Amino acid sequence: MRKLVLAFLSVSLTSVVCAGDFSLESFRARDIGAQAVPAPEASSAELQVPPELVKKFKTAKNELWKLESDTAWLASDLERLYDDARRMIQTNISDPFFPNNLQRMAWDMTRYNNEAQRLASVIKELLNLAQKDKELNTIARDLDWSARNILSRIQFDLENTAQRLEWALRGANPALVGYNSQWLAMDISRYSRDFVWKVRDISWDTQALISKTQP
Repeated sequence: MRKLVLAFLSVSLTSVVCAGDFSLESFRARDIGAQAVPAPEASSAELQVPPELVKKFKTAKNELWKLESDTAWLASDLERLYDDARRMIQTNISDPFFPNNLQRMAWDMTRYNNEAQRLASVIKELLNLAQKDKELNTIARDLDWSARNILSRIQFDLENTAQRLEWALRGANPALVGYNSQWLAMDISRYSRDFVWKVRDISWDTQALISKTQP
C-alpha cells in the first residue's frame, strides 16, 4: 500500500512539472512573437514635400505667367512696327514716332530674352529638385500651360516678322527711318530668334517636370 501511494505521488509531481514547462514555453513563444512585430511606418507628415520646394514651384509659376502676360501682344506689336516701316518706305514719308517705337521694341526683346533665359535656368533647377507629389504636379501643369501659350503665339510669327523688319530697314533711307534703325532691327531679329528657342526649351522642360512630379 505504501508503494502504491508513493507511485501515485510520483506521477502527480511529474504531471505538474510538465504542465509548468508547457506554460513557460508558451510565454516564451508569445515574447518572441511580440518582438517580431514590425515597427510602425513613418507618419505622413515626414513624407510631405518641403515647403521651400513648393514655394519655389509657385514662384516659378507666377514669374512664367507674368512673362506670358507681358508678351501677349508681342507678335502683334512687332507686326505693326513692320507695317509702319514698310508704309514709310513706300510713301517716303517719315513717322516721328517710329524711331522711339523701334527703340522700345529692341529694349523689350532684350528684356524678354533675358527673363526667358533666367526662367529656363530656374525650371531646370526644379527638374533636379522635383518629387512625386500631387500639388507639385498641378503647379508643373500650370507652368507647362503658360509655356505652351507663349510658344503658340511666337514660334511661327515673331522670328519671321523680325527678319522682314530687318530686311526692310536695311534697304531704307536712314534719314527717313532713323540712322540707327538698321542696328536696332538687327538686335530685334537676333533676340527674337533667341527668345523663341528659350521658350521652346522651357516648354520641353515643363513637360518633363509634369512627368517627374506625377504621383
